Amino acid sequence: MLAATAALYLWHAPPLYAWALADTGVYWFMQLSLLASATVFWRAVLAPRTAPALALLAVVASAGLMGMLGALLTLAPEPLYVAHRIAPLAFGLSALEDQRLGGLIMWVPALLPYAAMAAVTVRRWSAAPPGARA
Repeated sequence: MLAATAALYLWHAPPLYAWALADTGVYWFMQLSLLASATVFWRAVLAPRTAPALALLAVVASAGLMGMLGALLTLAPEPLYVAHRIAPLAFGLSALEDQRLGGLIMWVPALLPYAAMAAVTVRRWSAAPPGARA
C-alpha cells in the first residue's frame, strides 16, 4: 500500500509531473512505476493468504488517500501544473477547471473500484470460518 500511495503522490507533485511531461523516458518510468506499484498492491489485497481484515484496512486506507489527493486537486485555489495552463483551452476549459475536473474524477469515479473491492473483501471475510476471520 505504501509503495502505491507514495508513487501516486510523488508523481502528482508538480515538479515531478512537469519532469515526466518534459522527458519521454521519465514519462514512461512514471507510468511503469504507477502500474507496478498498483499491481503489487492489488495482488496483495487479493491474495488468499491475506487476512480479510488487513485487506479491508488496506483498501479503505488507499481509497481515503487517493480521495484526499483528488480533493486537493479539486479544491486547490489555483492551477498546480504549468503544463496544463494552455492545453485545456482547446476544450473550452480554463486550467483550473481542467484540474478540478481531473481531481473530481480521481475523487469520485476512481474510488468505485475501491468500494467494490471493499464489498468483496467484507463478503470474503463474512464467509470465512469464525477462526479464520482475524
